[in-house]
Amino acid sequence: MDDGGEQSSHTAPGPDAAGAWHDCPVPGQRRRTILATWIVANAACGDAVRNVIGYPAWAGVVLATFVWVAVELVLLRVRLWRMPVAVVAFAAMALASAIWAIAPGWSLVGSVILFGTIASALLIASLPYRVILDVTHWTMQGLLIASFLFEAFVALVLRQPLFPLWSDYPPDASGELHWSSGLIFEGGRVQGIMGNANLLGMVALIALVIAGCRAAAGLDRWWPLWVALPILAQLVTRSATVLFATAMVAVLTLLVVSWVQWRGAVFYRIFGIAVAVGLVCIGVIVANWPLVTDFLGRDADMTGRFDIWGRVIDLGLTSPVVGVGYLGYWLPWVPPFDALGEMHGMVYLQAHNVWLDVFMQLGIVGVLLWGGLQYRAVTNTLGALYRSPVGERALNAIPLLLWVALFVQGLAESRPWIEFGMMLLVIFAIGPLRKQIAPSAPRTEAMTTIG
Repeated sequence: MDDGGEQSSHTAPGPDAAGAWHDCPVPGQRRRTILATWIVANAACGDAVRNVIGYPAWAGVVLATFVWVAVELVLLRVRLWRMPVAVVAFAAMALASAIWAIAPGWSLVGSVILFGTIASALLIASLPYRVILDVTHWTMQGLLIASFLFEAFVALVLRQPLFPLWSDYPPDASGELHWSSGLIFEGGRVQGIMGNANLLGMVALIALVIAGCRAAAGLDRWWPLWVALPILAQLVTRSATVLFATAMVAVLTLLVVSWVQWRGAVFYRIFGIAVAVGLVCIGVIVANWPLVTDFLGRDADMTGRFDIWGRVIDLGLTSPVVGVGYLGYWLPWVPPFDALGEMHGMVYLQAHNVWLDVFMQLGIVGVLLWGGLQYRAVTNTLGALYRSPVGERALNAIPLLLWVALFVQGLAESRPWIEFGMMLLVIFAIGPLRKQIAPSAPRTEAMTTIG
């Protein structure tokens, strides 16, 4: 297998004594792998870094990381003009929106972060696919282990809620402000080192997908541990969003297995049955919405999301075509975002729906560009799976499963268009253009479409 048929003089990959394929390194790959590991960890739990050092210091760390990424991309001699049109168009729209933004300066700052995120994704995409999987797998599992140890420390040693280290919140402040409530041994929701149960649950889902597919590929003899850990994390976070995303990933996994086992008419019958059952389930959920939300321990308005969605739509309608200007993160000191997500005395810094967030910030044009980016990503992930040899289908199903997880998360959270979610989306969108963008990147022995 190769990257679109292109040849490279840097590597000569081959099987080891056990018959397993490995990607051969090129100069600087170890350094870039270390940088990629830091990027993935920081992007997946940026809240933890901010809780320790605060926003100003975090901004300095992010800027330093982006500079390092830029240096590595220069050394790789990347051809930026080969980047996918969908990625370039979305980034250009975000940058241009500073012209009409309600907060022009902060819109430019948001664009810098977006460009740095895209550059980081490009750096990660330049690594061999197996290396990307290893980096993501061990980083996600490491964050889960760190989260359990952190929660145990708060519960057993501190024995009281822990707030962000830079904050001066009073002891009786709302639990939403806790870095950790220390309830891991009392049956309460666990927030982990990122201080957010929903984020911890999503990290667990990503870890579960990768661990499960690695197990199916026969790559890990300790797979029961690495599968059980994210399942346990999901149970203690009790995130309704992640629970629904997990269900959708499970359904897609069954469809992929069915497609591998039965092609043609049999698979299409299974697919039709799955769609019909899914529509019935959605109808039952909608018809019994109060009972469903009560069972999940949530309000019928999805914990206030309906109110926030209404405000976001109202603000977006003030400039429906191009939006009020890109920001990405809702910065707590930038009006009107400092109060837009206020609910029950708390201010939430997101729209709780990525499509509404895009509409508000970049208008209908932005929504179309975001849809184009999603289309590019999903077609690449589907193509990678479809063209996979039998022995690599388990690993090559990972991008498609992760894309579905991010898409579902985006229905109730805005995270998929910032930090690690955005990085994954860009990596998927780059797909077969990997070697065209970074000709000196090593060839890879999996994902003929993705990389």
